[in-house]
Amino acid sequence: MRHFVLVHGAGHGAWCWYKVIAELKQAGHKVTALDMAASGIDRRQVEDVHSSDVEYSEPLFTFMASLPAGGEKVILVGHSMAGYTLCMAMERFPEKVSVAVFLSAGMLGPDLTFEMVNKKYAELSPTADPMDSEVIYGNGPNEPPTAFLPGPKYLEKHTYRCSPSQDLELGITLVRPSPAWDAGKAAQETVLTMDRYGTVARAYVVCDEEQDGAFQWWVVENNPPDEHFVVPGSDHMVMFSQPCLLSQYLLELGSKYI
Repeated sequence: MRHFVLVHGAGHGAWCWYKVIAELKQAGHKVTALDMAASGIDRRQVEDVHSSDVEYSEPLFTFMASLPAGGEKVILVGHSMAGYTLCMAMERFPEKVSVAVFLSAGMLGPDLTFEMVNKKYAELSPTADPMDSEVIYGNGPNEPPTAFLPGPKYLEKHTYRCSPSQDLELGITLVRPSPAWDAGKAAQETVLTMDRYGTVARAYVVCDEEQDGAFQWWVVENNPPDEHFVVPGSDHMVMFSQPCLLSQYLLELGSKYI
């Protein structure tokens, strides 16, 4: 039995993994799906996160710290913005992670900083247009935005474009505002080292119907993981559009990285 720890992307929550959770549990494995700060059913509000990735990622860090030293190693799986959260967890708890799996995610490295990845995402991503989404300026209209809430049309066009309509409606109902991280804080909080982060195996999942495909391949080429896997017919929400293929790959990783 392996232990999979699932971390959702921006605006989502543990709820978005329900299909993958069922597949992994049916195969006999343990699964923990977490809500990050001000996400899912976490009671904090987005204004409580204060644009810090450490505050946002605190639920994962608390969970990892609770795992006994010298005990089981978990398989960390992070989607989209959770890539940054995974990187920080790998730096803090390398001895507790057998492999980190990045799903269409930002994947930093000792030589690939938050600023570099963020800049390249802005250059390559066609999803930069917010469409009907709400950009929240919690500190006033003359200050940088503090949160982002994707609208129904944005979710349909950019995020759930190949997913079942039922899951799109679920997302429209449950998605919450996600914090806009302060670039300066994020740069300081995501410093990674080869002695810690670099000792953890990494796998990257490319979603081939994702509109951010160019960014995904740039990440793979500029910070090569130990392996990568292309999921055919998958949009950004691969856990909805191709849950069985994703689960099958995760199970294979669980058998490979002990």
